[in-house]
Amino acid sequence: MSHILSPRKAPSAFAPSWRRGFVIAGLAMAGFFLPQSVPLEYYSLPARSDDPLYLQITCAADKTGDVQIFYKASSGISEHESFTWPISPTQDTYTYTFPLPDAPITELRLDPVSAGGGLTIRQMQIIDRSGMQIQRFTKDQFIPLNQIASIAPTPDGWKITSTPDANDPYARIDLYSPLLAKGLNHRNFLRCLYSWSYLGLMLWILLLAVLFTFYRPHGWKDLLSHVSFMAAIALMFSAIGNRGLIKNSYRYSQFVPPVIKPGLQLEIDLRIDHPAYAQLFWDTGNGYSEADSVRKDYEVHTYLQTLRLPLPSSPLKELRLDPLDGEAQLNLREIRVVDTGNRTRAVVPLDSLRFHQDILSHASRPDTMETLEVKTQPGRKDPIILFSSETVSAINRVIQLEAAAR
Repeated sequence: MSHILSPRKAPSAFAPSWRRGFVIAGLAMAGFFLPQSVPLEYYSLPARSDDPLYLQITCAADKTGDVQIFYKASSGISEHESFTWPISPTQDTYTYTFPLPDAPITELRLDPVSAGGGLTIRQMQIIDRSGMQIQRFTKDQFIPLNQIASIAPTPDGWKITSTPDANDPYARIDLYSPLLAKGLNHRNFLRCLYSWSYLGLMLWILLLAVLFTFYRPHGWKDLLSHVSFMAAIALMFSAIGNRGLIKNSYRYSQFVPPVIKPGLQLEIDLRIDHPAYAQLFWDTGNGYSEADSVRKDYEVHTYLQTLRLPLPSSPLKELRLDPLDGEAQLNLREIRVVDTGNRTRAVVPLDSLRFHQDILSHASRPDTMETLEVKTQPGRKDPIILFSSETVSAINRVIQLEAAAR
């Protein structure tokens, strides 16, 4: 019976050696460089911050079909980097929210409903986990590329209609600058570390189960050498399983964003029943004057549009908007400060506006996405809206940050 209880020698296949180690390392290296079309993540990263980005779209369709949004985070547009959802005809809009990968997003593409279907977009934006707006998209950022009949404004947004024979309609969405989440390199490092360690642990447990089926250690030193050899094998082949995640994370860390031009502008989403022109005045210490102002014409329609007014590079004392020259009604949807990369730097609360002159009434309309409805005094030609001191201070902080970054 003594020969049964005595420790068994390790089978030659399990015996640690430098030669076996180099062969296994070579195989692991060769496997690591094999392509992996869909990067695998074996251990997801727990939620730690509000920095990851989400794409949010509020829309409705007039025909049954599928809507698809592609994002370019690697070499090109592919099915693996897209969101697809079915949609049915409805008068009501619904909001869809999709998590974006921790990667530099350099291109967006929207495929609306095909075969003459129309997709009405009420709102499309990039937000973080807390709901803070990072970027807002407007109608003019949608560029028709294939089988798109029209992109037309609507009272609450815009409608993308495909051609009657369309089987692959799509439009590009201009980004102006890549979408980059804060801390993406740190999170990608943690993803690689957690996923590699987790898969390595699982492989190590399997290898040890096979090893101890055929082998009993001769002592602690013998046990340690075999267990360590199995751990090294598990970690090397765990890297193969995570090769797409590791290679992508490294490539993302090498991305250098383009330098955007300096400058800020005020973007106002609104509807107006008398589209003429608006004028923005600012006081940097010398009072209001025509020299310290900018005038912009409205688009010639009464549907939703976006008015863009450049802001000065100097800190402001006061800011004033003359929305039109004459009597009219306007509905303000949103006011925000953006940079030349179209990134939202501040959102102006509509309830912070001060109605100074020739304003008959103003009231919020929560039934229309918190629209502020403003009517001017009949027969008056110089309505004035002032921005509160708190809003001016917030804009000044953005101006100072913009100056410091140059």
